[in-house]
Amino acid sequence: MNIISLDHNSSTPLHEDVLNAMLPWLGQHGANASSLHSAGRQARTAIEIARRQVAELINSNPNSVIFTSGGTEANNLILKGFSSNAASKTIIGTEIEHASILSPLKQLQAAGANIKLLPVNNSGRVDLNIAEQMFNQYQPELVSVMLANNETGVIQPVTEIADLLKESDCLVHCDATQAAGKIAVDMEQMGIDALTFSAHKMLGPQGAGALVLKQPGVLNPQQSGGEQEQRIRAGTENIAAIVGFGKAAELARLEINQRSHHLLTLRDRFEQKLTQIGAAVVFANDSRRLPNTCFFALPYYHGETLLMELDKAGFALASGSACHSQVTEPSHVLRAMGVDDDLALNAVRVSFGVSNTFEDVDRLIAKLRDLISRLPAVMRQAV
Repeated sequence: MNIISLDHNSSTPLHEDVLNAMLPWLGQHGANASSLHSAGRQARTAIEIARRQVAELINSNPNSVIFTSGGTEANNLILKGFSSNAASKTIIGTEIEHASILSPLKQLQAAGANIKLLPVNNSGRVDLNIAEQMFNQYQPELVSVMLANNETGVIQPVTEIADLLKESDCLVHCDATQAAGKIAVDMEQMGIDALTFSAHKMLGPQGAGALVLKQPGVLNPQQSGGEQEQRIRAGTENIAAIVGFGKAAELARLEINQRSHHLLTLRDRFEQKLTQIGAAVVFANDSRRLPNTCFFALPYYHGETLLMELDKAGFALASGSACHSQVTEPSHVLRAMGVDDDLALNAVRVSFGVSNTFEDVDRLIAKLRDLISRLPAVMRQAV
């Protein structure tokens, strides 16, 4: 059975051009980029080309790019590297951040840091008035706000938040993992100090990410053993993955408008047809969102049950709940938005990719109609 992937916010397939750029570094080129011989210098050149390509995607200085193993490491590096003396730090995040932000924040809180989380409104967006009040009250040293939520796709007012803090000494970080490659991301225009993102969300390889930091000197390294990446992230570089990251960033920069338009047409077609099914709920549809993301729920269909039914039919989507020790919990994002737990447990996410087609959309809608038709008559009438 051919699987139709509609879970591109989780990961994307490797672009053919990216693979071709990586192959030499997976084969005959095996030098260490720290070596002084010619093969080592070639490896170093390849890394620096990728660094420039990554910087150009988000309009930053290449010297600000610190390569990591992915977005999770990059997020941990900015939070823990900045907050080595946690007891003296006040950090503000949001209630809807990815686990790679929320988990380190919990660890820092346990170490004595003062951690506060910004709430979001029913539309899944940070309220700037509440943000300003909290900034004035707590005077944070670090604020971390994601650019786009991985579940709802809601785009946060990061530029406005940075503007609220521009007269302070606060470092402003943005996790742009879900946004990069789908919408234009401009660090200078946003007015932020640090940004993190990952290659595999934009047709690049898994295992490559970056922390882009205007002043790397504000961080304490979290691992020692070498002078790589400006002594911030020790360890021999994964050249093939970094080269792939650079190529993926270059392609994303060149194709961003085309990709965004294509993804938006897919999402709009899907949501238009979805709402015709009846009683379907699309979360945060009144907010500006990523062009590819639709987080929705169908009454009477538990999210994980719907996910498994769709999987059997050849569709790969994501559930809006998390399983911990065999207990299913609703999405923390939907809870933050004030969504009732019963409805939140029905949540399912579609995230389109550049390879998806109108036919994929229509086949998914047809399958959803088929599943609803199988419901008992009383439930079907309610839908």
